[in-house]
Amino acid sequence: MKNQTLIGKQKKIFLFVLGLSTMLWPSSTQAIPYVNTDDTKASRDVTTIIDARKINPTTVEILLLDNQRRTLDFYGENIFRVFQDNSGGTIRDPEAKPEAQILVDNPRKKISKLELDENTDFVFMTTGKIKVQLDKRTLLLKVVNLATNTVVLEEVETPVFEKDKVTLTLKENSEEYFYGGGVQNGRFSHKGKSISIENQNSWTDGGVASPTPFYWSTSGYGVMWYTFKKGKYDFGLSEPGKVKLYHESNYLDVFYMISDGAVALLNDFYQLTGNPVLLPKFGFYQGHLNAYNRDYWKEDENGILFEDGKRYKESQKDNGGIKESLNGEKNNYQFSARAVIDRYKKQDMPFGWLLSNDGYGAGYGQTETLDGNIQNLKELGEYASKNGVEIGLWTQSDLHPKEGVSALLQRDIVKEVRDAGVRVLKTDVAWVGAGYSFGLNGVADVGHIMSYYGNDARPFIISLDGWAGTQRYAGI
Repeated sequence: MKNQTLIGKQKKIFLFVLGLSTMLWPSSTQAIPYVNTDDTKASRDVTTIIDARKINPTTVEILLLDNQRRTLDFYGENIFRVFQDNSGGTIRDPEAKPEAQILVDNPRKKISKLELDENTDFVFMTTGKIKVQLDKRTLLLKVVNLATNTVVLEEVETPVFEKDKVTLTLKENSEEYFYGGGVQNGRFSHKGKSISIENQNSWTDGGVASPTPFYWSTSGYGVMWYTFKKGKYDFGLSEPGKVKLYHESNYLDVFYMISDGAVALLNDFYQLTGNPVLLPKFGFYQGHLNAYNRDYWKEDENGILFEDGKRYKESQKDNGGIKESLNGEKNNYQFSARAVIDRYKKQDMPFGWLLSNDGYGAGYGQTETLDGNIQNLKELGEYASKNGVEIGLWTQSDLHPKEGVSALLQRDIVKEVRDAGVRVLKTDVAWVGAGYSFGLNGVADVGHIMSYYGNDARPFIISLDGWAGTQRYAGI
């Protein structure tokens, strides 16, 4: 039966007495042969699903017995989204403060077909590549890869909705392995482990430096929660044989991707969230990051040997020594950022980019105004450009002018890019440390500014505390 409304013509209370009480599936295998359930009969209680209909060419709406609705929206032949808000909300983008966009502007691919069928016990949604099955009584979901005729994804418990938490439970196979979740320090393979999808600002083993609400399985599926809320993924640690996933959200919104292998599954993820940024050519060369507008250098026999044949030791505090600068404008050339460019050139070393303010409190000028400091930065940029080097900035504070901030630490990213020629940006926890939508918003802002005001320059952003979508703008 392929009508757009399938189950609604039945009575509101369904009692089925059929031959078999359960469906039996092989366990503990990576690729489970698919058994066609169209002709399988089972003993059923009152059905949970009372209606299923196509509401547009890519979307099926499931009406449940308690008058709740579940939406399955297909973003391609092998990618679909499951949405359910028991408070009555309709399918939507996740809340983001500040505003940020996980998905690309056009995340969909054309699907050749979306067939909606049913039998006594199940609702089926079939595209050219996958078959999605929902149990009418339990609402359990199962997905078949039609290319291999195998079950690749299977719920073993129905989703649990709590006040501020939604939990999914999937089947874990014995030969199945799991990867993803962003930068999970010291960990990349997660079978038998639990990972936090949470911005922890942690750089040590066991911490999370840049989470992503996505993982993929060697069984041939990937999962991406469409949320900015923190979560946790348990891959058989608390209960072997089960993958338990939750996010601290009050509604369910998750994407499933069905493909064979890491490359295909990552490409599915990139279809939704965008391809990783391709760095500009100079970004593949050596970079040099340091602060050249803050420290003092004083003669010390145990210090660093400089061009004048003397040794100097560096101090962030005024020790009576010579203060460094960007351009050597204070009779301090050997302690300047320009001198660094000269040293690479003298040693015939490949050199692509220079960050001259990479340190707390450094800034990039020693004048009394922001515009004066930007002019100082511009002069460095012009010198660097003559020597085949691009300049960039480390970001300690907000990127746009802000009342009450001293000229030394004041920022204006538009002028820095447009006037001074900045082509690299390195973020810091002081700016994007809040993570989630805040971090994504920040790198997206810079990515657009660098292209728009930088003569269509390809953005080169080095970041941390990312989320799904950060890869469109920044390297982590």
